[in-house]
Amino acid sequence: MGGRKKPSISQLEKKARKTSKGKEEKKKVEMTLNASGELTQVSMDAIIKEVKKMKYVTPYILSSKFGIKMSRAKKVLKTLEAQGILSAYDLNHRVPIYVPVRRK
Repeated sequence: MGGRKKPSISQLEKKARKTSKGKEEKKKVEMTLNASGELTQVSMDAIIKEVKKMKYVTPYILSSKFGIKMSRAKKVLKTLEAQGILSAYDLNHRVPIYVPVRRK
């Protein structure tokens, strides 16, 4: 009886082009783990390089950008804070927010 009208071929092509553009723009850097389950130095260097460009960093941003688990993202942020690359802006139970340290 009712239902949805089938899209035309040109509409399907437009939709396919839009989705392919979105996938090309969003690149994920491949993160690798060593035997003990920690991120390799190459992966940490890639994270540090990107984090320094950001205004602020949360575990969710880190996990979605690099494709790592939230728990690992939280550990990475704590490690970067200990190294002096990030400073804690707002530490709270749910979403800790870090900002890059600006060196002059």
